[in-house]
Amino acid sequence: MKAFERSQWLTFLVAVLAMLGVFRAAEVGRAADFTVNGQRFTVPEGFVVELAAGTNLVQRPVSASFAADGRLYVTDSSGSNDKPDQQLKNPTHRILCLEDTNADGRFDTVKVFADKVMFPQGCLWYEGSVYVAAPPSIWKFTDTDGDGVADKREE
Repeated sequence: MKAFERSQWLTFLVAVLAMLGVFRAAEVGRAADFTVNGQRFTVPEGFVVELAAGTNLVQRPVSASFAADGRLYVTDSSGSNDKPDQQLKNPTHRILCLEDTNADGRFDTVKVFADKVMFPQGCLWYEGSVYVAAPPSIWKFTDTDGDGVADKREE
């Protein structure tokens, strides 16, 4: 008898969740389509897709993280396909800092925040530093003098 009751409750719960999904879909409204650089995007009504940074600023982006001041830190691959042991000896990847200096919603300047980084697989800005997962390590990069370049590296 308990198994039957549990089955009924599970069925009821699934039905309620399905109905909530239907109602939520009705609230979202009509999707909008945008094309940026030949790529088509479909987003919910009220959302917009715009190009904020192109290949003139970042060649091979891997990951990105916004800082509190609106700057965007982007890990950028060098394109190297050397074996890991060779890349450990001579790391060629970098971290870029993009900035929107005229407040038009598009990044217009780029600065190399840190270079000679092992292949970066993720980044996070947190409390004034950029943390980067670059196996076999996690690095903390900090700009201590405010020039936009990391002058402190901690492994």
